Amino acid sequence: MRLLAVWLTVAMLMLCEPLLLYAYALPQKGGFTVRGTVRDAQTGEAIAGAAVLAEGSSTGTTTDATGAFSLYLPTGSSTLVISYLGYERATVRVNSGNTTLKVPLARSSVQLSEVGVVGQKPVHDNIRSVQSGITSLNINTIKSVPAFLGEVDVVKSIKLLPGVSSVGEAATGFNVRGGSVDQNLILLDDAPLFNSAHLFGFFSVFNPDAVEDVTLYRGGVPAQYGGRISSVLDVRMREGDREKFALSGGVGLVSARLAVEGPIIRDKTSFLVAGRSSYSDWLLRKMPNANIRNSHAAFYDASAKISHTFNERNKLAISGYRSFDEFGFSGDTLYNWTTNAATATYTRRFSSSLSMSLSGVYTDYTFKVKTKQRVNSSEYSNGIEQKSIKADFALATGKHTIHFGAAALDYTFEQGKLTPTSAESQVLPVQLQPEQALESALYWNDEVRLSSKLSLMYGLRYSFYANYGAGQVYRYQPGVPKQERTITDTLSYGRGEVIESYHGAEPRFSVNYTFSERSAIKLGYNRHRQYLHLISNTTTISPTDIWKTSNTHIKPQVGDQVSLGYFRNFRKNMMEASVEGYYKRMEHMPDYKNGADLYLNPTLEADLLAGEGRAYGVEASISKVSGRLTGWLNYTYARTEIAVQGATAEETVNKGEYYPASYDKPHTLNLVASYGMGKRWQLGATFTYSTGRPITAPLAHYVVGDFIVPHFGNRNQQRIPDYHRLDLSLSLLPDKARSKRWEGTWNLSLYNVYGRKNPYSVFFRQVYGSPPRAYRLAVVGVPLPSISYDFKFR
Repeated sequence: MRLLAVWLTVAMLMLCEPLLLYAYALPQKGGFTVRGTVRDAQTGEAIAGAAVLAEGSSTGTTTDATGAFSLYLPTGSSTLVISYLGYERATVRVNSGNTTLKVPLARSSVQLSEVGVVGQKPVHDNIRSVQSGITSLNINTIKSVPAFLGEVDVVKSIKLLPGVSSVGEAATGFNVRGGSVDQNLILLDDAPLFNSAHLFGFFSVFNPDAVEDVTLYRGGVPAQYGGRISSVLDVRMREGDREKFALSGGVGLVSARLAVEGPIIRDKTSFLVAGRSSYSDWLLRKMPNANIRNSHAAFYDASAKISHTFNERNKLAISGYRSFDEFGFSGDTLYNWTTNAATATYTRRFSSSLSMSLSGVYTDYTFKVKTKQRVNSSEYSNGIEQKSIKADFALATGKHTIHFGAAALDYTFEQGKLTPTSAESQVLPVQLQPEQALESALYWNDEVRLSSKLSLMYGLRYSFYANYGAGQVYRYQPGVPKQERTITDTLSYGRGEVIESYHGAEPRFSVNYTFSERSAIKLGYNRHRQYLHLISNTTTISPTDIWKTSNTHIKPQVGDQVSLGYFRNFRKNMMEASVEGYYKRMEHMPDYKNGADLYLNPTLEADLLAGEGRAYGVEASISKVSGRLTGWLNYTYARTEIAVQGATAEETVNKGEYYPASYDKPHTLNLVASYGMGKRWQLGATFTYSTGRPITAPLAHYVVGDFIVPHFGNRNQQRIPDYHRLDLSLSLLPDKARSKRWEGTWNLSLYNVYGRKNPYSVFFRQVYGSPPRAYRLAVVGVPLPSISYDFKFR
């Protein structure tokens, strides 16, 4: 209660300060403020993130979640240019007598091949925006990337951006600027998702028919976001059409999807329901290997959203999401994982300058393993549940755009439960005690344009964290490695009692100096604190992985990143280029003792090590955003290293020296291209190359009696072979001249064109009388063709 009282007191003080600023702000001299809203001309849906720019200058802003904007302009007349991905540009003439606007944007009616894969790019947005390391993708861009087995994939598109990588085809998650997969905050309408993949990484959990746009923050992260130290992937669901009903979907080789949307109350209430399901077992039945033929793989997901506009000042949106995966190998073991999420957001506009967004979020993620063998029949499960509430205020006054607010998140960590499922089972029941935690934060973020050339964003997020009971904490003998036999005492805590608490400041700072309308330099600094940890000693998801709270023995991860970049546009903004370098230090990164046991381990902290990490690199990118040929080429040099120096030799790795992280891949090259051939044909190509990831390999072996004992070298000092792959696609776009109600698109794609057997991992087999022999495991080692059909009916 004492912690809650302190939190509420500080929250009230922090929230009151910007309100006082608003109430007593002095009138601006030498200019005026224009305010307005931007909406879809067809559906009436608010457009968040639309660019609003004063023509002939670098003065501009973007719309908020309600489609509203506020822009301070010099005295006189100005022309505003309003643009958004996939929409026609709009221009509006404004002066001091015309300060309130309602701007409808019409969707681009030009063929996609004519305008390029990214639609209509916001004017100078990459130059004008204060933050660096931010990329937004429209769903049309994502759909233009050659698809794996015909399935459009948000996460696979993200992996083609600079600074983003993964450890292989079947890898769950992605790595951003030297961070591990758990260091990415993945949001779907503000609901965090703790697993972003279907079928062990082959597909992402996002249905493209339900997605409006995707934004990846890997550098300048505003203070509104927190809880992870590497990146934020913000995915926004579409609102349904408020004017008329529509049907859309697609059919591919392994899955099909369908979405229905339309008005419930015309111009006020709309709905969107989208579903997707796989039918991939028929492919497994064609495989020559008997074990694979007898396997089972399936997934489905469902998304829904209802939006209601009470009036121009009040709006309510409710969205829900569920996904389910199931995989069984040769009938012995069945894996399944489920995500349920829901978000309710109430938006209130108090005035033309001040608005509020109040949201409540629920997320539940569960992983289960069912063993069907009679003597070992059992079910194992673990998971994480989160409930949160957040109040976000936006205040536009003069040259300032201020966001401030507070958030509280409550966690329940299910650490593991094993239950026998038959009377013949010899498995003994085990249940580890669940853990609870409360995370809360206050934040304040100000974006201000100091002059026509200089913009600044600065903010502060202060987070609080408490691991609370009921629970038990083991005390270990000091000066010796933590082991079950070195436990000296057990401390017990009652229900709701604070076991351990942490708190700290997370400052954010970004500055943009614009040399001209076509070039700018950006500098940024971010500090983040992460109180959740994915405990995993594998490169991808496994049954032993668990989410765990910071507690007495596991400290929060802390990341500090500084970045510097130069951005330049060419050929009337048709070409965009950038070079950006970064350096990041990370504290308390989890690593593991040799032979660590994570499965149902009540003394898990005894097998964990705390490392200090450093990540640094350079990202170079050039993109063509309009014309028949569009796409991007980027190269990333990135290193991630960890040093673990414990109190004893057993708790030290590689003598305390820095060694590569398991996902360290120094060189990555990505090429994405789309070429419009005539009015209906579109050719797409993707090429990716990356350095092989590190592994720990045996250097010798010993023969002890009839046993061969391998001798491993230092951790992560060898690498698997490099990775490279080419994908192609050909799309037949709809003929809009024949029908405006039905739109159909055929897509033919070829994944891994030249059939490279890219290694996912290298494993070693013992051969008596000789050193261990290395074998390469390739997940997709052949060309995979696919065909799909997408449609939309209005």
